[in-house]
Amino acid sequence: MKKWIALCLCGLMAASLAGCGDSSNLGTAQLGEYKGVSVLVQSTEVTDEEVEEEIQKNLDDNPDFVEVDRPAEEGDTVNIDYKGTQDGVEFAGGTGEDTDLVLGSGDFIDGFEDGLIGAVKGETRELDLTFPEDYHEEALAGQAVVFEVTVNAVKEEQAAVLDDAFVQRVSDFDTVEEYREDIRSELQSDKEKTAESQKEQSVFNTVLSEAQVSLNSAAVSARYNEEIANYESQAKMLGGSLSSLAQQYGTDEGGFKEMVMASVRAQLEEEVVIDTIAQQEGLTLTDEDRQEYAENNGSDVDTLVGIYGQETFDQMVERSKVLKLLADNAVEEQLPEETEAAETETEETAAETTEAAQ
Repeated sequence: MKKWIALCLCGLMAASLAGCGDSSNLGTAQLGEYKGVSVLVQSTEVTDEEVEEEIQKNLDDNPDFVEVDRPAEEGDTVNIDYKGTQDGVEFAGGTGEDTDLVLGSGDFIDGFEDGLIGAVKGETRELDLTFPEDYHEEALAGQAVVFEVTVNAVKEEQAAVLDDAFVQRVSDFDTVEEYREDIRSELQSDKEKTAESQKEQSVFNTVLSEAQVSLNSAAVSARYNEEIANYESQAKMLGGSLSSLAQQYGTDEGGFKEMVMASVRAQLEEEVVIDTIAQQEGLTLTDEDRQEYAENNGSDVDTLVGIYGQETFDQMVERSKVLKLLADNAVEEQLPEETEAAETETEETAAETTEAAQ
């Protein structure tokens, strides 16, 4: 549980770096050898089994809705036209055409969906209903109304079948072969991105573990106080206190502060090592670096600067550039298949444990 809490804190800390000052005042680092670091890398090969598993997920997520010639049942989708009136006068928002509604979804007010159970295609029903007292539209709250509903079609959910028709329904492709190849390509791209990210982080972890970092105590205190103030502000906005916030992370106020301090120190050590490597390598940030970073994260420079501020954004870009340099100069060793399979299983188990803990 503590490890999970620490990870949550690190994530929150990473989003609150703005205004932390000149990293050259944070401390100093004596680096070990940071080029030629050995790193184990996973295979990025995509298997046929993985492709079929992904296709099956898509099939499960995109069932067919087939029109049936029978009375509507709960769980069916009915296509309807409807008109609502109050004392014989139509009211705003009470009319719709060619609307798909899943019976039992609760999307419409009480009694509407139940009133269509047993209806068949072409049937028109009048539903005498009452809006709930807490309805968001005050003029209708608690009011009696009548809905005239015509059923255009009754459709039931059926498992999708992989054929050209399915492919054309859920993608921009025409044939199963094209669709399968695109799935493989997407999986390949995802694996390569994940492998590169893991490689960069693994190399950096090694470099960080071999570095001797001396932090400026004033910088540590300043960052710690800033973070505590941020958390206190967050807690106050939620109507609580630092103590109540700490309880959400499974600890008391003292334990929470200890974790914040540990996270601050770890974060500052990383910043010092990153900055030291950048200085030794003479790395400078260009507009192209910023643009590439933004695009790789599915955004643009202006948006990210607006979110994080220029200083923090540049720190993020610098970190990315340093990690790429380390990875590019690392010596790759292929992870044995047996080890790779075991690590994958361990990661999946850890993910399930974390999800259960949440």
